Amino acid sequence: MRTYVLRGRAEARDRVSATIDRATLRELRVRGYDELRLTDVASRAGVALRTLYLRAPTKRVLVLGALRRRAAALARRVERWQPPAQSAAILDDLVVLHERTYRTDRQLLEILVGSGTPGAEEVLRSLDRVRLVLIRRAVDALASAGSLRARSEDATALAHAMLAYPTWRAALTGPARRRAPRLIGSALRAALLL
Repeated sequence: MRTYVLRGRAEARDRVSATIDRATLRELRVRGYDELRLTDVASRAGVALRTLYLRAPTKRVLVLGALRRRAAALARRVERWQPPAQSAAILDDLVVLHERTYRTDRQLLEILVGSGTPGAEEVLRSLDRVRLVLIRRAVDALASAGSLRARSEDATALAHAMLAYPTWRAALTGPARRRAPRLIGSALRAALLL
């Protein structure tokens, strides 16, 4: 067989998979897990119901697969973060990363937190582990620069709590709105830095 034919088929299969994942997450966000119907997902994705069943034999497999793939993509993007060289900018950069992540992947985070989807807690825990590694990396950089006021464990715990998804949701939808990242950054700097 010709290589370009196989590559074309693989690209088409990947496009269909991405379309099905987006449709699954959209329907899950709109309807919730209990009300989700595979016929609605197939219709939104523009594929035959048979195509959906070939990809995932059950609703649970379809939803969990879409959540895991989306979470893995998010984790790959976030894991590349490294603290800046200047200790004053480390917390600000960490806050900006969390804000950007929240804004770009709010749909995924809302589904993981509030949809009641079986297996979503495990996916959320895996994302939280990635987030905790980043926070520890930032705290270690601050500690090695001699800029940390609190113990490393306490600083990590506080930053973890203030940068958690529910905190972002409450801050950005509450009275702080656009000022939320700046306020969270200020609170972290006041609590953690000398």
